[in-house]
Amino acid sequence: MRCLSFRWSVSAMGLAITALAGCAGTQTLTGAPAGGAQGRSVERLATQQPITHLIVVVQQDRSFDDLFSGYPGADAPRFGCASSIGWDVAGSKFAESGCPPGDSRVPLKAVRLAARPCALSSSFADYFSIAWDHAKMDGWNRLDPKAPLCPYSRVTTRDTRTYWSLAKRFALADHAFASTRFGFFPNQLYLVAGTTQIAPSAWVVGESPGAHMGCDSPPGTQTTVLSNGKIEPDGPFPCFTQFRTMANLFDKAGISWKYYSDPTGFDPFDAIRHVFEGRDRKRDLVTPATQLLTDIAQHNLAAVSWVLSPYADSDAPGTRGGPRWVDAVVRAVQKSSYWSASAVVVVWDNEGNGQHYDDVAPPQLDDAGLGFRVPMIVISPYAKRHYVSHTQYEFGSLLKFIEENWSLPPLGGYATDQRANSVADMFDFGR
Repeated sequence: MRCLSFRWSVSAMGLAITALAGCAGTQTLTGAPAGGAQGRSVERLATQQPITHLIVVVQQDRSFDDLFSGYPGADAPRFGCASSIGWDVAGSKFAESGCPPGDSRVPLKAVRLAARPCALSSSFADYFSIAWDHAKMDGWNRLDPKAPLCPYSRVTTRDTRTYWSLAKRFALADHAFASTRFGFFPNQLYLVAGTTQIAPSAWVVGESPGAHMGCDSPPGTQTTVLSNGKIEPDGPFPCFTQFRTMANLFDKAGISWKYYSDPTGFDPFDAIRHVFEGRDRKRDLVTPATQLLTDIAQHNLAAVSWVLSPYADSDAPGTRGGPRWVDAVVRAVQKSSYWSASAVVVVWDNEGNGQHYDDVAPPQLDDAGLGFRVPMIVISPYAKRHYVSHTQYEFGSLLKFIEENWSLPPLGGYATDQRANSVADMFDFGR
């Protein structure tokens, strides 16, 4: 029987906190009532660290260099490297220092957050290998011969001010990588399942063109699969039973959770059969995403929450509402009684499919990944102050922290939570 470290109870006389004795290995925790989904017990299971509520805010389509180029103490240069192949290096006005021999050093042009995206001609399957170029990271100028310098940009400090301010006050990771190099769909699944691997050498890596992805997809819908190093179009129907997600662990342990998204956004749990067909669908999948702010205000926050930001606030190229939205989420938590025992992690699901330059070569841990670097900011009373973590992270790092903090077993199977480094490095729990 799992030991309970404390019990919250709410009555007309106010909030009463009753500590339970005899629980070895637990800590006295402070913070707001657990809230959780309506109809659940408000008892909270012991946490290993004083974080009783975690919110993962999922942004989209930005590389680390794109948002944090020039950030003090981070691996974030103000220039990129351009391959000499198919480019007139001799006629280039750019210096060659700091890049592979023969390549050109290209200053990253400051652009607005809402700037139009690059119209890349390279196929989705090819852009990574071209830009990565055997870990030289100098092939970005070969993604589109008509606009070779388009990916060499950084968002102006006017538009990144909110993110830089949060990073300076709390903790920033400069070696967090997307779990796969295949973009939005599989990376969203990695954020809740730590994998899309369905066989020893097979990963679900994409969706059918133009298809809605989930258990309510039209009959005959297929996914794309990376199988033995090749992309195949005849993958399984996008209603998965092949791997477990955090929902399995939470439901078994009685830990409350929610996933917030907008009706037009992709909720990865919609592609998980037992969630889509079970009670979790009505209880834990929440729309619109802004309901998160209401749940915080009404003390109805689950222990673990993901929120896929509304598209206009997602940071996807062509949008500009992301900094304002993230600031609203952080301020809502800070103004609430949850703040003293909470953490907000802001992470971007991929670097933008070749649209945004990055200088760090991602380690290739398996056939599907890692993908290019993405920013990650940890915001909490326990986050290390003014800290840049150089530890290698992937999306499994978030899952590993959750498992360790709530005393949950690893997901098992092909999930990456066992190999990943926990983001615990970004906290100081000794305060």
